[in-house]
Amino acid sequence: MEIRRIKVATALVWATPTTSNRADQAYLKTGDLTTWVKALKPVDQIRLADQNVIVTEALFNDRVVLDRIEGNWAHVFVKRQANRQERRGYPGWVPLNQLTTQDEELAYPTTTVRLVQLTTPLLDDDRQPVMDLPMGTILTTVAQDADWIQVVTPLGKGWITAQAAQLGISGDDGQRLLTLAQHFLDTPYLWGGITPAGVDCSGLVYALHRALGYTIPRDAQDQFANGYPIAPEELVAGDLVFFAQDHGTGTIHHVGLYAGNGQMIHAPKPGKTVQLAPLTTAELAPEYAGARRFWQ
Repeated sequence: MEIRRIKVATALVWATPTTSNRADQAYLKTGDLTTWVKALKPVDQIRLADQNVIVTEALFNDRVVLDRIEGNWAHVFVKRQANRQERRGYPGWVPLNQLTTQDEELAYPTTTVRLVQLTTPLLDDDRQPVMDLPMGTILTTVAQDADWIQVVTPLGKGWITAQAAQLGISGDDGQRLLTLAQHFLDTPYLWGGITPAGVDCSGLVYALHRALGYTIPRDAQDQFANGYPIAPEELVAGDLVFFAQDHGTGTIHHVGLYAGNGQMIHAPKPGKTVQLAPLTTAELAPEYAGARRFWQ
């Protein structure tokens, strides 16, 4: 089993190599996700969702299992993202140039740091800017003081500020999930997205839990199947609320984070942004399927 690592800030994971089109070429050349998302037209947003073009994203330094290489593309399994159909991780395709050529483990004990700010500048060993890393990125640390953390990355040793790993939010983890979710308000919807550049509904709640160190499945159907069931009268901030076809009895198709007072924070659909909305929203209320909790 060959392991590689992601060496761009955020790697889109595609359903097949052929699903990318002319509008996607700028991202494939530069790896600049934020610029690509801003340039997407409404028709592109709808295409990504309706054709399931992007299945998820992998973050800088994430480990992937390399399955096979076809031309300039690699079929991989993203190890940190659980998938009910594949024990090795979430399957999909990434450009080969976004992967390292190997996975070198350090020969001495190390710790890891999890980035909890929306974005964190990564500096090289000379303290020069390299790239901005999204929330949830996990890095190996080799040294730290009150202001700086030295990390090992697929691009060599680097530095991040100590503040990048400091959440600074009081309360239980349910409240912390809610506070993090509030930072995502007005974030663009992006099918398959898990970062502040763009998220889909299950990607949003996956990203929030990942930032706090909770391992949950990537997709809404799997999240519903694995969380701890919560009765409607027991809902508190940070719980996940799910909606399903066939008046709430069929396949799960949407998830939001409960925000208290009968409201949720969710990523509605292509063309919209992350928003605070009542559970009684006419489009969703008849499809309420139940709630789950991962944070206790």
